[in-house]
Amino acid sequence: MKSHVITATPSDPDGILSTAGTEADLNKRFRPGLFLHDLWVLAKARVVSLLVFTAAVGEILAPNALIHWQSALAGLFGIALAGGAGGVLNQIVEPDLDQHMRRTLHRPLAEGRISRRGAIVYAALLMTAAIAILAWGTNPLTLILTLAGTVGYGVVYTLYLKPSTPWNIVWGGLAGALPPLIGWTAITGSIAALPVVLVLLVFVWTPAHFWPLAINCRRDYAKACIPMLPCTHGIDRTRKEVLNYAILTWVVSMIPAFLTGDWIYGGIAWLSGAWFVGMALRLKALPEGQEMDQYARSMFAYSISYLFLLYTALILGKLLLG
Repeated sequence: MKSHVITATPSDPDGILSTAGTEADLNKRFRPGLFLHDLWVLAKARVVSLLVFTAAVGEILAPNALIHWQSALAGLFGIALAGGAGGVLNQIVEPDLDQHMRRTLHRPLAEGRISRRGAIVYAALLMTAAIAILAWGTNPLTLILTLAGTVGYGVVYTLYLKPSTPWNIVWGGLAGALPPLIGWTAITGSIAALPVVLVLLVFVWTPAHFWPLAINCRRDYAKACIPMLPCTHGIDRTRKEVLNYAILTWVVSMIPAFLTGDWIYGGIAWLSGAWFVGMALRLKALPEGQEMDQYARSMFAYSISYLFLLYTALILGKLLLG
């Protein structure tokens, strides 16, 4: 991988654009489209989009959501900005680790296209905007929960849990599980059983979602000295835990059907959860090798669609059954 030296220039005194050489060379290499894409990647926009979606479901399920549409919009914008700040913080800490991972080695900080100082400024701007929007358009509880999620992921998970324990994704996943509750509180200003169950659903889904990817990328994690479960406890133990959490996710996914009486959601949750458990069973049964690695990657991809389907079913049930 080609290395980059972060150099300050008259047009870029902090080295934020971070390419080496003369100012003419810098201007030649700097492309606005690439820079905007790098900002998008730094904020982990694809991950944040799932957080915003689950928060939007929490808002839609909350009573009188249409009446409080301004708070709903403020909540979504605030969550998006705060989630982006958390993503930037994660990459500020890990550029050296990212260089050892095939799926992360081309990130802007890992390749030096954006400097760490520039990323810090970017994270601060995103977080400041998030706090301002949430303070203006929602309520103190929503702001506190959003800050807790951002600090939980960007600081607690990244700095302490990820490098120190193979169960990092279990406890670190709580930060990413909060958006449904945040969406609910943006509308109501209070906590209720249904959004708490939705938080629990994402919490138990996260290990079953992430550990198949960790199996697929286990060699990279070992090279980066990150204690992911497949590296510390082996593939068989990891596959057993994926199955355990897939079953637990299936069970928890049925609770909203009993709380709301929503049989449409209940049927979709039952069938999609059975498929998810079936995938975990097959992953557990496959012999170690390339086929298992490819299937683990497929299960990771399906798990995202699975969560999206569950939350879409909740909206469908709310719209059709009231």
